[in-house]
Amino acid sequence: MKYLIFGVIGIVFLASCATDDTTYEVGSDFIENNIQVRVIDTFSIKAGTFKLDSLITSGTNRILVGNVVDEKLGSISAKSYLQLITSSFSISTDAVYDSIGMVLNYDNYYYGDTTKVQTYTLHRIKETVAPADDATSFYNTSSLAFDPAILGQLSFTPRPNKSTDSLFVKMDDVLGEDIFNKIVDNDINNTDDFLQYFKGLVIAPDTSVNSHVLGFNVQTTASTVGNSSMRLYYSIKDDDSEDNDYYIDFVISSATQQFNEIKTNLSNTIVGEFEDEEEIKLSTSTDNLLFAQGGSGITARIEMPSIKRLAELYENASTLSAELTFNPLKRTYNDDNPLPESLLVYVVDHKNRIIQQLTDIDGNTASAILVEDTYEFNEDTHYSVNLSGFVEQILNSETDLNYALMIQYPNYSKEVNNLVIENNASTNKEIKLSVKYLNY
Repeated sequence: MKYLIFGVIGIVFLASCATDDTTYEVGSDFIENNIQVRVIDTFSIKAGTFKLDSLITSGTNRILVGNVVDEKLGSISAKSYLQLITSSFSISTDAVYDSIGMVLNYDNYYYGDTTKVQTYTLHRIKETVAPADDATSFYNTSSLAFDPAILGQLSFTPRPNKSTDSLFVKMDDVLGEDIFNKIVDNDINNTDDFLQYFKGLVIAPDTSVNSHVLGFNVQTTASTVGNSSMRLYYSIKDDDSEDNDYYIDFVISSATQQFNEIKTNLSNTIVGEFEDEEEIKLSTSTDNLLFAQGGSGITARIEMPSIKRLAELYENASTLSAELTFNPLKRTYNDDNPLPESLLVYVVDHKNRIIQQLTDIDGNTASAILVEDTYEFNEDTHYSVNLSGFVEQILNSETDLNYALMIQYPNYSKEVNNLVIENNASTNKEIKLSVKYLNY
């Protein structure tokens, strides 16, 4: 009986499966029992990398700024655009202007080498901060015209793990005094007045330096602890002729009016530039690797075209479990680019359009879960995905769905870390699907 079944499997899965399936007979004490549990783990895998057209980067409450050059994925840089307002338009006529600057409070996110020096420059936005073409959001590909003249500049070595720490970028006093005087003289006494005068601010990194990308907290409320803001300082002499220091904070007008522009340069990499969202760079052409990167839209894609052929084995059968496993490439992750405990998994169609988030057979959201090898060399560190729901969806569909899986970072709209996945038979690090299948 077992030899006959193995022969059937070998014929049906000639193009996609070997004949080393594991078969378990259920209830072998009963006469002519045809119920069997089969474990099939030799499916063909078609893996590659594609690039999402754009990602929403407004509404994240995170300023991202910096520049990193990666050996495999080239350069990625981030600059941030902010529309700033204040709730206070009252300054005493006895006040004296002091200074103005941008306070940037770390939110503990960083990617890259934080021992390197980076330089930020501040620039004045020249157009109204509003999405283009009737859009409701800003994207990683969005940008606004800004004045190349530098309003402020700071070179520094960061300390992003200190959430109580911050950067202060001193700004042009000509701008500061002008804002101060217009408020004192009542030329600016509401938000509309201020936004007509000062449309916003851009924070840009030095893209000639391979350093790091940092995250800074940004909220709409000035009193929020650890918030980033443009701060104008002034003082007022009291009756004892002592100066008392005051300041006004200009914070983002709303979370949707702050966004991060994120650019990549893949021209000299094994992946190369993408012509459109439908283009897939197969792992066979990228050194048996596929990639996912937050912020840029670079995304790993895994397709298993032979799943549908499971239905050809028996008329009555069901999936007991299905597990997809894949390995991150060794030496591509470290303290500066750690492996996330889980990854998002979406179902996409043949044009890489997102259909839905992956769910298991019970309808629960299914993620890629990190399984770390506790031994010294981390040879078996991998991710595991429950594909029971996906396999059943493919098998029960009356049409050929031609679906694949998209793998991305949990916060891919607000971080720029990258993941390199190995799909290499010669190193025994292939992407694998194992299905436990009940036929009766």
